[in-house]
Amino acid sequence: MPSTAQPVASERVALVTGAAQGIGEATARRLAQDGTRLVLTDLTEDVVSAAARIAQDFPASRAIGLRADVTDPAATDHLVATAVGTFGRLDTVIVSGAVLQKRGPLAELDPAEWDRVMANNARAPFLLCRSAVPVLPRPGGSIVLLASFAGQRGINGYSAYCSSKAAVLLLTQSLALELAEEGIRVNAIAPAHVESAMGREDLERTAKSRGITEEEARRERDSFIPMRRQATAAEVAECMAFLCSPSSSYMTGACLDVNGGVILR
Repeated sequence: MPSTAQPVASERVALVTGAAQGIGEATARRLAQDGTRLVLTDLTEDVVSAAARIAQDFPASRAIGLRADVTDPAATDHLVATAVGTFGRLDTVIVSGAVLQKRGPLAELDPAEWDRVMANNARAPFLLCRSAVPVLPRPGGSIVLLASFAGQRGINGYSAYCSSKAAVLLLTQSLALELAEEGIRVNAIAPAHVESAMGREDLERTAKSRGITEEEARRERDSFIPMRRQATAAEVAECMAFLCSPSSSYMTGACLDVNGGVILR
């Protein structure tokens, strides 16, 4: 019978993408509280300073930040190699980076915009998993991908974004089945509205397109959420941390809905 033992948090190493801000940074901070050692990446240099702050606040994390374009297979290979070269192992990959599309009808959607959204939201998770799977421990490795409630239903004007997040959900399920016997777990988080740069961008666009104030747009948005508020990045990070911890050792192919009741399944 295969062992289900996993290293304690202080021995684990995690690679977190989209870590310069929002859900990614909050997740990195949550893992750092347990002493998980961290390799953080984002498309901007801000990730370097974010990692430095985390390393200062949680020295055991030894967090390092690397600017990288995770739509490039050479970059994802380099990130994984850096984690293994620096810390001797890689236990967890958390893909929390994503981009929002420019809202509009499909007939007016520039193919370049479709490609940009798909590259960042669907190609990047594929490449990161492809680079990391060969080095993840068997058993004990884990992958957590960032999906969205938008991948569970269509949203008017967001065909590219919804399609990209639906791809993440099925990548999660397919890879979970592929790796189950090897003891590597693959799960996803599906948030709805989150206090983040992307959330603020969406609110600004909505307000501008409808000719209302951002506060009016916020109140209207929250009225459709059963809990009447958006999530904090820290609330999503708690779920991320759970899915890559031994506490979820019998979960794979799952998607946690962190949406305040927007979608009930």
